[in-house]
Amino acid sequence: MQPKSQGFQYWGYLLVGALAFAAFYFIKNMGQQTVLKAVLGEPGNIINEAMNSARVSPRITSRTGTITAKNFKVEDMSATKDTLIFRFLLDGEQADAAIKIWTTKRPSGKWEIVKSDTLYTN
Repeated sequence: MQPKSQGFQYWGYLLVGALAFAAFYFIKNMGQQTVLKAVLGEPGNIINEAMNSARVSPRITSRTGTITAKNFKVEDMSATKDTLIFRFLLDGEQADAAIKIWTTKRPSGKWEIVKSDTLYTN
C-alpha cells in the first residue's frame, strides 16, 4: 500500500481558497456593475457611477458618516423606457440617506441624470 500524498491536500485547499478570494473580489468590485448592466442595460453604467460617487461624496458623508451599506431599486419604468427613476438607500454610521435620481434618454441615445434629491434620516 502506498502512503497518501499530503501535498495534494495542501495545494487543493490553497486552490479552493484562491478561487473563493477571486470570486469575492469580483463580486465586490465588478458584481454590482455587471448586475446593473444586465438588468438595466445602458443606464446601468450611469447608475453605478452615481451610486459609487454618492457613497464617497463629502456632502453626503458629512451628515451620514461612513457608509456601511447601499441598495437601490427602480421606482417607475415608463412604457417608452426613455425615463427611469431610481432610489439609492445608503446606510451610514450616524444617519441614512435616500437619494432619488431621475434619468432620461436624450435624442442622441445617451442617458443623463436630469434631477436628484436627497433625504436624510436618523
